[in-house]
Amino acid sequence: MLRRMVLSLGLLVGLGLGAQGSDRPALPPTPAEKELQAPLTLEDGKPTQSPAAEAPPSGLRAFGSLVLVLGLAGASLWALKKYGRGRIPGGGGGKLRVEETLALGDRRYVSILDAEGERFLIALTPQGISLISRLDPGDRGEPGTFDDALSRQVDLGRPVPVKEMEALLKQGGGGQ
Repeated sequence: MLRRMVLSLGLLVGLGLGAQGSDRPALPPTPAEKELQAPLTLEDGKPTQSPAAEAPPSGLRAFGSLVLVLGLAGASLWALKKYGRGRIPGGGGGKLRVEETLALGDRRYVSILDAEGERFLIALTPQGISLISRLDPGDRGEPGTFDDALSRQVDLGRPVPVKEMEALLKQGGGGQ
């Protein structure tokens, strides 16, 4: 990894310095080039300004631009990490989050949803979302909270047919 970074940096610096031009002395301009470089005299008798000699591209300038762009990208990532996505419009605020999700198969899930400190056990199916149970605030730190809430609604000691589970989910909380 380090070897690739050093190679890439060397390649960029080399290309930047190569674009600067060669160290050979420039050839003397031809008579046609001299005529093109000479200031023009217009009909009103005022001479035009000669074009300023453009500086050749600089490898140092290209390297400086690269450092500037990488610095701006790094500063942006740092600011995003420090201030979080909550302050960016459309980034989500943190008041609503999914704590845990259990896949039941065939695009059916059971999830614990935390909404402003209140927790809910919900069921997600292709047809919609149903509330199974509101979780007690005291259940937050205990292990097995998800299993306890699910076992209060469904007797896990016996197999539940899919039709019966769908009927339970359609009731919106299993008779609550």
